[in-house]
Amino acid sequence: MAKKSFSAGTTKSGNLGNAGEKMKDLQARNQYNFKFIPKEQIKANPKNEMYTQDGIEALKESILVNGLRHNLSVLFDVDTNTYRLVSGERRFNAISSMTDKEYNNLFPSGIPCKVEKQTTSELDEEIMLISANHDVREASMEVKRWEVSRLKELYEAKKLKGEISNINAEIAKQLNISERQARKYTTAEKLIPELSELLNSNGIDLNQADKFGKLDEEAQMSILNLIKNNGKVENEEYKSIKKLSEQKEAEAREYQEKLQQASKELEEKNEKLTLLENKLSEINSAPQPTKSKEDLEDELKYITKAKDKAEKERARLETNLEKLKQAQKEKEQRNTAISDSELKRISSIAKTEQALNLLENNFDILKNNKTVIKNDADLRLRIELLKSRMDDLLNNL
Repeated sequence: MAKKSFSAGTTKSGNLGNAGEKMKDLQARNQYNFKFIPKEQIKANPKNEMYTQDGIEALKESILVNGLRHNLSVLFDVDTNTYRLVSGERRFNAISSMTDKEYNNLFPSGIPCKVEKQTTSELDEEIMLISANHDVREASMEVKRWEVSRLKELYEAKKLKGEISNINAEIAKQLNISERQARKYTTAEKLIPELSELLNSNGIDLNQADKFGKLDEEAQMSILNLIKNNGKVENEEYKSIKKLSEQKEAEAREYQEKLQQASKELEEKNEKLTLLENKLSEINSAPQPTKSKEDLEDELKYITKAKDKAEKERARLETNLEKLKQAQKEKEQRNTAISDSELKRISSIAKTEQALNLLENNFDILKNNKTVIKNDADLRLRIELLKSRMDDLLNNL
């Protein structure tokens, strides 16, 4: 009897437990809008083309063994009565590749999906898609760069609508990276094609891409040549190239300022000439009766003289402007890129800096082990030889 009572109690408790679980399930469905949707009603998303669909067979086997660990995310299309994928394209393709028996055993009521809000805009849909794919995939550098670049375009559109203020902050939030890292990806888009390809193939890292992307194209070509010749770019080499790049940039700004000033002066002189010509035309076509003939002749003489002077000044300004443009053109032709000899000089400086830094950083070790050097004949001899070579070097400087 006691056994029967225990059994009844257990059944009652189990029913209550099941009811609780059903209540939690119902609340989750209502709160997060979960639905079980037949695979026939789910459609691929054309915006997912950037992401590869590899490893489908392995993913199918994993789902068959371990179940679907992450639900799909979809949007309902009222016109077609179908659901468009936002997240879970590979999972959906893996499920679709199952046999009917495998599918019906695992998903008798349909595939579990979160149905996103119907008010989601096209911009927000694509942002959600990129963010979701980023969370579940180990993407290549090329894909990561595309994600940042595309998100930047989407958020620029939202910023124009006044929906956001800080683009990098929004990108960082979606991709779970820092704003600083988001800016690095953006700077990397300024790389020349060859360096951009090196970044995609892990020939350079994102930190280098951020530094190189801030240089002009000529400087980037010099960086590329160093990588081709030496396999890498030393910090001192980069700093030297950056310095030359900044000097050229400063010269270019100075030229633009001079060009703008000369153009402004020429425009003002043309305006003055137009006024003088209009005045001469006005006097010649309709002389003022209140002025005497002598006064009119004096006025004509004065204006004509001013006009001649203005024309000479205009001609001088035009000549100076052309000289300025020609000088800049010749300068650009002479300095199209850093010469091989200059690159060698930069490389030599970098190697010398490295050698000196190594000696300076380790000098304290030698200094703190004077007793060891004193008692070891070989070490002492090497120090003396080094001193002799340093003396020769200093004497020949």
